[in-house]
Amino acid sequence: MTDELKNLDEELDSMVSIKNLNTENNKNEKKVIEKTNTWKTNIKKSNNQRKSWNYNNRQIEYREKFISKFPETKFFLPTLREGYTRYMPIWGNDETGSKNMSMAQYGDDIVLIDCWIQFTDYTLPWVNYSIPDVSFLQKYTKNIKAMIITHAHLDHIWALKHVYPAVWFPTLYWTKLTLGFVKKQLEEAGILDKATFVEVDAGSDKKYKIWEFSVEFFKVNHSVPDCAWFYMESPGWAKFVHTWDFKIDFTPEIDDPANLERIGQIWARGITLFLSDSTGSTRKWHSMSEANVWEALDEIVRNHKRWRLIIAAFSSWISRVQQLINIADKYWKTIFLSGRSMVENVAIAKELWYLKIKPGIVKRMTPKNTEGILPHNQIIITTGSQWEQFSALARMAEWTHNAVEIVSGDTIVFSSSVVPWNDRSVISIINKLIKLWANVLTKDDWEYHTWGHAFQEEQKIFLNLVKPKYFMPIYWDLYFRSTHAKTAQSIWFKKENILLLDNGQIVDFAPKTWNVFKSRIKAPIQEIIIDGYAMSVAWSHVLKAREKMMEAWVLVINYKVDKKTRALIWHIKIETRGLVYLDEVKTTHRGLIKKSREIYENTIKDVPDIEEKDLLKLIRTDLEAFLSRRLDREPMIIPMITEI
Repeated sequence: MTDELKNLDEELDSMVSIKNLNTENNKNEKKVIEKTNTWKTNIKKSNNQRKSWNYNNRQIEYREKFISKFPETKFFLPTLREGYTRYMPIWGNDETGSKNMSMAQYGDDIVLIDCWIQFTDYTLPWVNYSIPDVSFLQKYTKNIKAMIITHAHLDHIWALKHVYPAVWFPTLYWTKLTLGFVKKQLEEAGILDKATFVEVDAGSDKKYKIWEFSVEFFKVNHSVPDCAWFYMESPGWAKFVHTWDFKIDFTPEIDDPANLERIGQIWARGITLFLSDSTGSTRKWHSMSEANVWEALDEIVRNHKRWRLIIAAFSSWISRVQQLINIADKYWKTIFLSGRSMVENVAIAKELWYLKIKPGIVKRMTPKNTEGILPHNQIIITTGSQWEQFSALARMAEWTHNAVEIVSGDTIVFSSSVVPWNDRSVISIINKLIKLWANVLTKDDWEYHTWGHAFQEEQKIFLNLVKPKYFMPIYWDLYFRSTHAKTAQSIWFKKENILLLDNGQIVDFAPKTWNVFKSRIKAPIQEIIIDGYAMSVAWSHVLKAREKMMEAWVLVINYKVDKKTRALIWHIKIETRGLVYLDEVKTTHRGLIKKSREIYENTIKDVPDIEEKDLLKLIRTDLEAFLSRRLDREPMIIPMITEI
């Protein structure tokens, strides 16, 4: 893949602009080009005066390492009765989006479904992301026969580099584009040579034998091409239909529409359990088609006559890239790609023929490639729609991007939805862009984006097509899943046949009768975090300490004492971080020193042989009470004793 990307870079860099200036307008155009080149030169000079952050080096350094060491657990799966089929959500049913993973089991054979991550919020300070907990599965590596991945979104595949080695490299089943994205990730983690792949065709009716399970894939629509549902049947007569992310779009940009006729035929087989995406369960009617987005983007490109047009989008939204490529070709404009993941994903999609690109339309965003192209003829597609810290758009707003700095007159379009826990960060970047006098547009201004998830009416359509005995809303927290359950009840579903499972909860289906048995035993699913190059359980003492520091900050007290007599022989030193305000420093520090001395000397006098750990604990407790009364603040207190 590295060589292929290099070849694409060379191709993009060597492309000649398709702009053919009319002879009559040559003089005016040349004047504007000279003005533009002068503006670029000034930006380059200002860049040299600013500190730059070496983003690419950090990315390369990270890709050389990955972690796959889950904590040990004594938990064992309960014995599965003969002929029964098991399903268990490993993660994804008790939180806001992402990190979804589940398992199906028949006999000794286990199949895992998807492998997601979740980007963290304020509840996990300074943590990169969290991943599904497969600690209990490490005992069953010989039983795990396969992993099925439903589509190529990063939050569905990024945990693979951690989870895949832990479950000892089972065979991976997925569609062509998903396979291309995953191979790149595993190659960067250095484990591609250990992987076994089976490429599936979701548009065919081919049946795949995955050990004891018979599996078929169905083409559906989402915000990335080549998504798939699947139908899974066990020898125990259990028949599951699993959706993950989906919507109904009769006019998608790249994909074919979902094969509703084929999906509608499977109800005759008698479906035991239907598992369906709940993301759009609170939204009424139907989701918007990609065709509406095309119209909105076409209008803004057609009417854009001044400076640059910058489109912020998810790098995996290949259909959005194709829309912009087609529109750029229509209006004789040039696409520039900014952001590593955007360049790489476009390269993969182009190589696999999911993107159709005419020569000269698309280039990598570099100062050299923009030479001779007027600003209003440039369309920059960039990463950073969610204000990722080191994304291309973030660096543009901070004026640290190596090729683009936002100036007055630029128009930035957010062609994306805001991830729910990330709204404050996105508003922050919008404010920074507005301060640079840029024109900022979002989907609230016009239909620049559509959801990739089914709304209530689409959910009803699929419930009526599949007609299962049991229905399990999946993906997102209980509020979204229970709303999805109410939608099911509004048509024909009985409440007792709707399964709202927690993470780690086990259900077994009896053969032929399909009676469901909820196990009282629950897998101990923990919050597993990736923090730099470390993997840990989220409630470790480190995270608790970080949370404490965020709430009330730190107080450090250093006692210097005689080793033999334990008497104080030097002034007590105090350091505070974030605890007191400027006008409080003197009085508070004086009071703390006095109180610290008093606590130490009185304790040593009353209990001369007290152990140091008990002494430190007593100092900490008394000072917490003192500060609570005096300042109504409870910082992390770190007392230290240095013996001399």
